[in-house]
Order: sequence, then structure tokens, then C-alpha cells
Amino acid sequence: MPSHATCRREIESLHAFFVDWYTGQATANAYDRVERALGADFEMVTPDGERREYAAVVDAIRNRYADREPGTFDIEIRNVETRYANDDCRLLRYEEWQETPDGTTGRVSTVLFEEDPDAPGDVVWRDLHETWLDGPDSDQA
Repeated sequence: MPSHATCRREIESLHAFFVDWYTGQATANAYDRVERALGADFEMVTPDGERREYAAVVDAIRNRYADREPGTFDIEIRNVETRYANDDCRLLRYEEWQETPDGTTGRVSTVLFEEDPDAPGDVVWRDLHETWLDGPDSDQA
């Protein structure tokens, strides 16, 4: 079973990569990190309720390379908790706070991980569901 610590580390690592990717601090050939982290059957639901499959997600991320100036974008991960675990997978919930020149936006995310020693963080993302939060000081029930 993937451990909570392994899954948390992967959440934080992938989001740190996103910051580097979107600000052009990562090299363009480092992109395979995303392709290998997301399972081939990965699907997400965006905060706006749109369902996206693997190809649409990886293409959207790839196409945003260096679309922000360095120092103008940051992501903070908060309140990571395991919601369910069995021998094969672990379900976690966390808050993601993005800071841009336009302000701060938050979302609560629920992610299903499966253990995979070939993936960058030893787990693959199978499913992700994000929901908007009201503001940086919102409390979650």
C-alpha cells in the first residue's frame, strides 16, 4: 500500500514542478515527469466541473510552459489527510492555494493514488477532483 508520506511527498513534488514549469524554471525536456506521474487512465474533474482525461490534462499543462514570469506564481499545499487506504491505493484530500498577481485562489482536491515503483514519486495519480474554496482563510468542515 502506498504510504501517506509517499503520497504527500508526490503531491508536493508535482505541484513544485508545476510552479517551475509554468514559470519556465524547468527545462522543456523535463515534462515527462508529468506524463509518468499520471496514470494512462487518469481523469480529473476541474473546479468548474469539467471532466478531463489524461491526454487533455497533459496537453493543457504542456501548452502552458513558461506562460508566467518567474516569481509571479506559487502554489502552497495545506491540510493533507488520508481519507481511505487499502492494499492497492490511497485516497487523500488536500488544499491547494495558488498565488498570482491577480490574487490567491484555493481549491480542495481529492486524489486517488496507486503504488507504482516506475512512477517519479513511486505512485501514480489515478483520479483527481477539485472544488473551489472561497478564500485563503476558508475553513473546511
